Amino acid sequence: MLDVTIVIVSFSTAKLTKQCLDSIYAADLIFGFEIIVVDNNSGDESVSMIKNNFPEVKIIENKENNYFAKANNQGVKIANGEYILLLNSDTIVLKGELEKLLDFIENADKKIVCVGGTILNMDYSHQSAGYPFPSIWERFTMVFKLNRIIKPELLARYVLPLGTPLVDDQNHEVGWISGCCMLIKKDTYLSLDGLNEDLEFYGEEPEFSWRLKKNGYQTWVIPDSKIIHLGGGSSNIEFSSHLRNLDKKLYRYSQLQKYTVGYSKAINMSKVVIAAAYIKWYLTFDKQKKNYLINAISYEKKVVKYLETCIKNNG
Repeated sequence: MLDVTIVIVSFSTAKLTKQCLDSIYAADLIFGFEIIVVDNNSGDESVSMIKNNFPEVKIIENKENNYFAKANNQGVKIANGEYILLLNSDTIVLKGELEKLLDFIENADKKIVCVGGTILNMDYSHQSAGYPFPSIWERFTMVFKLNRIIKPELLARYVLPLGTPLVDDQNHEVGWISGCCMLIKKDTYLSLDGLNEDLEFYGEEPEFSWRLKKNGYQTWVIPDSKIIHLGGGSSNIEFSSHLRNLDKKLYRYSQLQKYTVGYSKAINMSKVVIAAAYIKWYLTFDKQKKNYLINAISYEKKVVKYLETCIKNNG
Protein backbone atom coordinates (compact mmCIF):
# COMPACT_ATOMS: atom_id res chain seq x y z
CA MET A 1 0.00 0.00 0.00
CA LEU A 2 1.20 3.51 -0.80
CA ASP A 3 1.60 6.06 1.97
CA VAL A 4 -0.61 8.80 0.53
CA THR A 5 -3.17 9.22 -2.24
CA ILE A 6 -3.51 12.86 -3.26
CA VAL A 7 -7.04 13.61 -4.51
CA ILE A 8 -7.55 16.81 -6.49
CA VAL A 9 -10.94 17.94 -7.78
CA SER A 10 -10.68 19.83 -11.06
CA PHE A 11 -13.29 22.09 -12.62
CA SER A 12 -12.11 24.27 -15.50
CA THR A 13 -8.88 25.23 -13.73
CA ALA A 14 -6.31 23.86 -16.20
CA LYS A 15 -3.59 26.43 -15.45
CA LEU A 16 -4.05 26.21 -11.69
CA THR A 17 -4.19 22.42 -11.75
CA LYS A 18 -0.95 22.29 -13.74
CA GLN A 19 0.67 24.68 -11.27
CA CYS A 20 -0.51 22.50 -8.38
CA LEU A 21 0.75 19.26 -9.97
CA ASP A 22 4.08 20.87 -10.88
CA SER A 23 4.52 21.99 -7.27
CA ILE A 24 3.84 18.46 -5.97
CA TYR A 25 6.58 16.96 -8.11
CA ALA A 26 8.94 19.87 -7.45
CA ALA A 27 8.53 19.25 -3.69
CA ASP A 28 10.41 15.92 -4.05
CA LEU A 29 8.13 14.17 -1.57
CA ILE A 30 10.00 11.55 0.45
CA PHE A 31 6.96 9.30 0.93
CA GLY A 32 5.23 7.04 -1.57
CA PHE A 33 2.26 8.69 -3.24
CA GLU A 34 -0.16 8.60 -6.15
CA ILE A 35 -2.29 11.38 -7.57
CA ILE A 36 -5.92 11.11 -8.61
CA VAL A 37 -7.58 14.04 -10.36
CA VAL A 38 -11.36 13.98 -10.45
CA ASP A 39 -12.47 16.24 -13.28
CA ASN A 40 -15.98 17.63 -12.95
CA ASN A 41 -16.69 17.99 -16.68
CA SER A 42 -14.35 20.93 -17.17
CA GLY A 43 -15.06 23.25 -20.05
CA ASP A 44 -11.37 23.87 -20.72
CA GLU A 45 -8.35 21.74 -21.60
CA SER A 46 -7.88 20.36 -18.06
CA VAL A 47 -8.14 16.68 -18.97
CA SER A 48 -5.92 16.86 -22.07
CA MET A 49 -3.39 18.95 -20.15
CA ILE A 50 -3.10 16.27 -17.47
CA LYS A 51 -2.87 13.43 -19.98
CA ASN A 52 -0.17 15.20 -21.99
CA ASN A 53 1.94 16.49 -19.10
CA PHE A 54 1.27 14.03 -16.27
CA PRO A 55 0.55 10.59 -17.80
CA GLU A 56 1.13 8.89 -14.42
CA VAL A 57 -1.78 10.79 -12.84
CA LYS A 58 -5.05 8.87 -12.66
CA ILE A 59 -8.04 10.77 -14.01
CA ILE A 60 -11.73 10.28 -13.31
CA GLU A 61 -13.66 12.07 -16.05
CA ASN A 62 -17.14 12.98 -14.85
CA LYS A 63 -19.85 13.81 -17.37
CA GLU A 64 -21.29 16.45 -15.06
CA ASN A 65 -20.19 18.66 -12.20
CA ASN A 66 -20.31 16.46 -9.10
CA TYR A 67 -19.06 19.31 -6.92
CA PHE A 68 -16.61 18.89 -4.05
CA ALA A 69 -17.96 16.16 -1.77
CA LYS A 70 -19.06 13.60 -4.33
CA ALA A 71 -15.99 14.12 -6.52
CA ASN A 72 -13.61 13.63 -3.60
CA ASN A 73 -15.50 10.52 -2.54
CA GLN A 74 -15.08 9.15 -6.06
CA GLY A 75 -11.34 9.63 -5.84
CA VAL A 76 -11.03 8.03 -2.41
CA LYS A 77 -12.92 4.92 -3.54
CA ILE A 78 -10.11 4.00 -5.97
CA ALA A 79 -7.26 5.21 -3.74
CA ASN A 80 -4.40 2.88 -2.79
CA GLY A 81 -2.87 5.06 -0.10
CA GLU A 82 -3.10 4.48 3.63
CA TYR A 83 -3.81 8.19 3.95
CA ILE A 84 -5.84 10.55 1.78
CA LEU A 85 -4.70 14.09 1.08
CA LEU A 86 -7.58 16.23 -0.15
CA LEU A 87 -5.90 19.02 -2.08
CA ASN A 88 -7.46 21.95 -3.93
CA SER A 89 -6.37 22.60 -7.49
CA ASP A 90 -5.53 26.19 -6.50
CA THR A 91 -2.87 25.22 -3.95
CA ILE A 92 0.92 25.27 -4.24
CA VAL A 93 2.81 22.59 -2.33
CA LEU A 94 6.05 23.71 -0.68
CA LYS A 95 9.04 21.42 -0.25
CA GLY A 96 9.18 19.55 3.04
CA GLU A 97 5.78 20.72 4.30
CA LEU A 98 3.52 17.75 3.56
CA GLU A 99 6.03 15.46 5.25
CA LYS A 100 5.36 17.31 8.50
CA LEU A 101 1.69 16.39 8.35
CA LEU A 102 2.37 12.74 7.58
CA ASP A 103 5.06 12.44 10.26
CA PHE A 104 2.74 13.89 12.88
CA ILE A 105 -0.30 11.75 12.11
CA GLU A 106 1.76 8.55 11.90
CA ASN A 107 3.16 9.12 15.38
CA ALA A 108 0.08 10.67 17.01
CA ASP A 109 -2.58 9.16 19.22
CA LYS A 110 -4.91 6.87 17.26
CA LYS A 111 -7.78 9.26 17.92
CA ILE A 112 -6.09 11.88 15.72
CA VAL A 113 -7.16 10.93 12.20
CA CYS A 114 -7.34 14.26 10.37
CA VAL A 115 -4.67 16.98 10.19
CA GLY A 116 -3.93 20.17 8.35
CA GLY A 117 -1.41 22.97 8.51
CA THR A 118 -1.19 26.73 8.18
CA ILE A 119 -2.80 28.01 4.99
CA LEU A 120 -0.95 30.93 3.41
CA ASN A 121 -1.86 33.47 0.75
CA MET A 122 0.36 33.86 -2.31
CA ASP A 123 2.36 36.58 -0.52
CA TYR A 124 2.90 34.16 2.42
CA SER A 125 0.57 36.11 4.67
CA HIS A 126 -1.67 34.10 6.98
CA GLN A 127 -4.98 32.82 5.59
CA SER A 128 -6.20 30.24 8.11
CA ALA A 129 -5.16 27.50 10.52
CA GLY A 130 -8.26 25.71 11.71
CA TYR A 131 -11.64 26.80 13.00
CA PRO A 132 -13.99 26.11 15.93
CA PHE A 133 -17.29 24.27 15.60
CA PRO A 134 -20.40 26.48 15.42
CA SER A 135 -21.95 27.11 18.83
CA ILE A 136 -23.52 29.90 20.86
CA TRP A 137 -20.23 30.49 22.68
CA GLU A 138 -18.36 30.44 19.36
CA ARG A 139 -20.67 33.16 17.99
CA PHE A 140 -20.27 35.23 21.16
CA THR A 141 -16.48 34.85 20.93
CA MET A 142 -16.53 35.82 17.25
CA VAL A 143 -18.68 38.95 17.47
CA PHE A 144 -16.81 40.35 20.47
CA LYS A 145 -13.39 39.14 19.20
CA LEU A 146 -12.53 37.55 22.55
CA ASN A 147 -9.56 35.75 20.98
CA ARG A 148 -7.87 39.15 20.77
CA ILE A 149 -8.73 40.04 24.34
CA ILE A 150 -8.11 36.94 26.46
CA LYS A 151 -4.40 36.55 27.19
CA PRO A 152 -2.13 34.67 27.61
CA GLU A 153 -2.61 32.13 24.81
CA LEU A 154 -2.53 29.17 27.22
CA LEU A 155 -5.51 30.59 29.14
CA ALA A 156 -7.33 31.40 25.91
CA ARG A 157 -6.90 27.83 24.70
CA TYR A 158 -8.90 26.57 27.70
CA VAL A 159 -11.49 29.35 27.84
CA LEU A 160 -12.35 29.90 24.19
CA PRO A 161 -14.09 27.37 21.89
CA LEU A 162 -11.90 24.53 20.63
CA GLY A 163 -10.21 25.67 17.44
CA THR A 164 -10.58 29.43 17.95
CA PRO A 165 -7.85 31.10 15.84
CA LEU A 166 -5.02 32.22 18.11
CA VAL A 167 -1.42 33.30 17.66
CA ASP A 168 -0.11 29.86 18.51
CA ASP A 169 2.69 27.79 16.97
CA GLN A 170 1.94 24.64 18.97
CA ASN A 171 0.21 21.61 17.47
CA HIS A 172 -3.37 21.62 18.76
CA GLU A 173 -6.83 20.19 18.29
CA VAL A 174 -9.41 22.26 16.41
CA GLY A 175 -13.02 21.88 15.39
CA TRP A 176 -12.33 21.62 11.67
CA ILE A 177 -9.79 22.51 8.99
CA SER A 178 -9.94 23.72 5.42
CA GLY A 179 -10.44 21.04 2.80
CA CYS A 180 -7.91 22.76 0.56
CA CYS A 181 -5.25 20.64 2.30
CA MET A 182 -6.58 17.92 4.57
CA LEU A 183 -4.74 14.68 5.42
CA ILE A 184 -7.03 11.88 6.64
CA LYS A 185 -6.68 8.21 7.46
CA LYS A 186 -8.40 6.45 4.57
CA ASP A 187 -9.99 3.73 6.68
CA THR A 188 -11.66 6.32 8.89
CA TYR A 189 -12.77 8.38 5.91
CA LEU A 190 -14.45 5.36 4.35
CA SER A 191 -15.95 4.15 7.62
CA LEU A 192 -17.81 7.47 7.91
CA ASP A 193 -18.89 7.37 4.23
CA GLY A 194 -16.63 10.28 3.35
CA LEU A 195 -17.80 13.83 2.78
CA ASN A 196 -21.52 14.52 2.97
CA GLU A 197 -22.81 14.56 -0.60
CA ASP A 198 -26.00 16.35 0.47
CA LEU A 199 -23.85 19.46 0.87
CA GLU A 200 -23.17 20.74 -2.65
CA PHE A 201 -20.16 22.86 -1.76
CA TYR A 202 -18.96 24.89 1.23
CA GLY A 203 -19.70 23.31 4.59
CA GLU A 204 -18.38 19.84 3.79
CA GLU A 205 -15.32 20.16 6.01
CA PRO A 206 -16.98 21.31 9.26
CA GLU A 207 -19.73 18.71 8.82
CA PHE A 208 -17.18 15.94 8.23
CA SER A 209 -15.09 16.95 11.25
CA TRP A 210 -18.31 17.16 13.27
CA ARG A 211 -18.95 13.49 12.49
CA LEU A 212 -15.34 12.67 13.30
CA LYS A 213 -15.74 14.26 16.73
CA LYS A 214 -19.05 12.47 17.37
CA ASN A 215 -17.30 9.17 16.68
CA GLY A 216 -14.47 9.84 19.11
CA TYR A 217 -11.87 11.12 16.63
CA GLN A 218 -9.92 14.36 16.57
CA THR A 219 -8.84 16.96 14.01
CA TRP A 220 -5.56 18.77 14.60
CA VAL A 221 -3.60 21.65 13.12
CA ILE A 222 0.17 21.47 12.68
CA PRO A 223 1.10 25.18 12.37
CA ASP A 224 4.66 24.44 11.23
CA SER A 225 3.35 22.74 8.06
CA LYS A 226 2.51 25.35 5.44
CA ILE A 227 0.85 25.42 2.03
CA ILE A 228 -0.16 28.23 -0.32
CA HIS A 229 -3.84 28.53 -1.21
CA LEU A 230 -4.77 31.06 -3.86
CA GLY A 231 -8.37 31.04 -2.68
CA GLY A 232 -11.41 30.97 -4.91
CA GLY A 233 -9.45 29.63 -7.83
CA SER A 234 -11.10 26.24 -7.63
CA SER A 235 -14.55 27.86 -7.63
CA ASN A 236 -15.68 28.65 -11.15
CA ILE A 237 -17.57 31.70 -12.36
CA GLU A 238 -20.40 29.31 -13.24
CA PHE A 239 -21.53 29.10 -9.66
CA SER A 240 -20.29 32.44 -8.32
CA SER A 241 -23.81 33.79 -8.76
CA HIS A 242 -25.09 30.64 -7.04
CA LEU A 243 -22.97 31.52 -4.01
CA ARG A 244 -24.41 35.04 -3.88
CA ASN A 245 -28.05 34.01 -4.38
CA LEU A 246 -29.74 34.66 -1.02
CA ASP A 247 -32.19 31.76 -1.11
CA LYS A 248 -29.49 29.27 -2.09
CA LYS A 249 -27.13 30.75 0.48
CA LEU A 250 -29.72 30.31 3.21
CA TYR A 251 -30.46 26.78 2.02
CA ARG A 252 -26.77 25.79 2.15
CA TYR A 253 -26.44 27.27 5.63
CA SER A 254 -29.56 25.46 6.85
CA GLN A 255 -28.26 22.15 5.50
CA LEU A 256 -25.01 22.55 7.40
CA GLN A 257 -26.88 23.32 10.62
CA LYS A 258 -29.22 20.37 10.01
CA TYR A 259 -26.27 17.97 10.01
CA THR A 260 -24.40 19.64 12.90
CA VAL A 261 -25.90 21.74 15.70
CA GLY A 262 -29.53 21.58 14.56
CA TYR A 263 -31.98 24.31 13.54
CA SER A 264 -32.99 25.44 17.04
CA LYS A 265 -29.46 25.95 18.28
CA ALA A 266 -28.56 27.70 15.02
CA ILE A 267 -31.42 30.14 15.60
CA ASN A 268 -30.05 30.96 19.05
CA MET A 269 -26.61 31.45 17.50
CA SER A 270 -28.08 34.02 15.11
CA LYS A 271 -29.88 35.74 17.97
CA VAL A 272 -26.54 36.15 19.74
CA VAL A 273 -25.14 37.83 16.62
CA ILE A 274 -28.21 40.09 16.36
CA ALA A 275 -28.01 41.14 20.01
CA ALA A 276 -24.29 41.84 19.73
CA ALA A 277 -24.82 43.88 16.57
CA TYR A 278 -27.44 46.02 18.31
CA ILE A 279 -25.05 46.65 21.21
CA LYS A 280 -22.30 47.63 18.81
CA TRP A 281 -24.69 49.88 16.88
CA TYR A 282 -25.56 51.84 20.03
CA LEU A 283 -21.91 52.13 21.05
CA THR A 284 -20.50 53.39 17.75
CA PHE A 285 -20.81 56.81 16.14
CA ASP A 286 -19.24 55.77 12.86
CA LYS A 287 -21.92 55.98 10.15
CA GLN A 288 -20.27 53.37 7.96
CA LYS A 289 -20.05 50.89 10.83
CA LYS A 290 -23.67 51.58 11.75
CA ASN A 291 -24.78 50.78 8.19
CA TYR A 292 -22.72 47.58 8.22
CA LEU A 293 -24.29 46.50 11.50
CA ILE A 294 -27.81 47.24 10.25
CA ASN A 295 -27.14 45.04 7.21
CA ALA A 296 -25.74 42.30 9.46
CA ILE A 297 -28.84 42.45 11.66
CA SER A 298 -31.11 42.30 8.61
CA TYR A 299 -29.31 39.26 7.25
CA GLU A 300 -29.33 37.36 10.56
CA LYS A 301 -33.06 38.01 10.92
CA LYS A 302 -33.54 36.42 7.51
CA VAL A 303 -31.48 33.45 8.70
CA VAL A 304 -33.69 33.08 11.77
CA LYS A 305 -36.87 33.29 9.71
CA TYR A 306 -35.54 30.70 7.23
CA LEU A 307 -34.52 28.28 9.97
CA GLU A 308 -37.89 28.69 11.70
CA THR A 309 -39.51 27.70 8.39
CA CYS A 310 -37.22 24.66 8.26
CA ILE A 311 -38.39 23.59 11.72
CA LYS A 312 -42.03 24.06 10.73
CA ASN A 313 -41.63 22.09 7.49
CA ASN A 314 -39.79 19.27 9.23
CA GLY A 315 -42.38 18.89 11.93
